[in-house]
Amino acid sequence: MNAKFSLLGTGGWIPTPGRETTCAILSRPEALFIFDAGTGLSRLLEERFRPELEPGREVHLFLTHYHLDHVAGLVYLPAMFKGRKVSLHAPAAAITGVEPLQVISSIVSRPFNPQPLSDFPVDLSIEPLGEGEHLIAGTSVRVRKQIHPDPSVAYRVDGMLAFVTDTASDPGTVEFSRGVSLLVHEAWIDGIEEEDPATEQIAREAYTAHASARQCADMAAAAGVGELILCHLIPLRPASYHEQMLASARAIFPRTRILEDGEVIEI
Repeated sequence: MNAKFSLLGTGGWIPTPGRETTCAILSRPEALFIFDAGTGLSRLLEERFRPELEPGREVHLFLTHYHLDHVAGLVYLPAMFKGRKVSLHAPAAAITGVEPLQVISSIVSRPFNPQPLSDFPVDLSIEPLGEGEHLIAGTSVRVRKQIHPDPSVAYRVDGMLAFVTDTASDPGTVEFSRGVSLLVHEAWIDGIEEEDPATEQIAREAYTAHASARQCADMAAAAGVGELILCHLIPLRPASYHEQMLASARAIFPRTRILEDGEVIEI
């Protein structure tokens, strides 16, 4: 099954001129899968991505969790999909403790947005997803709860892609992503911090909710994935730090990349 993958937003927390917050697309002839709705969703309006908005395909948007850097783009949906059907898949209440319709309606409502969800000019259906396997647009999509203060989920699409963000390093991720062509995993820090007493506290705090580039590479190697993409990069560090992260990961798993926003790869 041929598909194109792009990270429209490679950063976490704060959008920067070069890196919007988390959003990814998996483009196939029969369906467009969107993962998270960070500010990177706005890149779908760029001329290079206009073909992705052509009618005729199913559109499925998968949310990993509800932190604002992952859902701010929900209010952009009318700009891309006015009058079209969009299936929004979100973690079920059994995972997060809140009903998807309730929390999404609260985000897309006044006074935060002039149009409440009920008045959206998009045929939006909200479909809770529990853990396990689901058949969506004729494709197997697996869901797994992750280690994060406000629970997040990972998604696996057939043998093509495992999208794993906002989670601490988790041995369960290895089995979940085993053998996929592309593992896209958050990397908030390099991991070198834990080797220095002056910075080890940074690592300890990060590891309660996030992973390091080195941990990601260890998991990618153990899972036998085709390629590892580091994402959800920390916006407060310079490009040189991200380059160090990449070098650290490649020392463990050579087939590691950091993408620029909008870079497209074939799966």
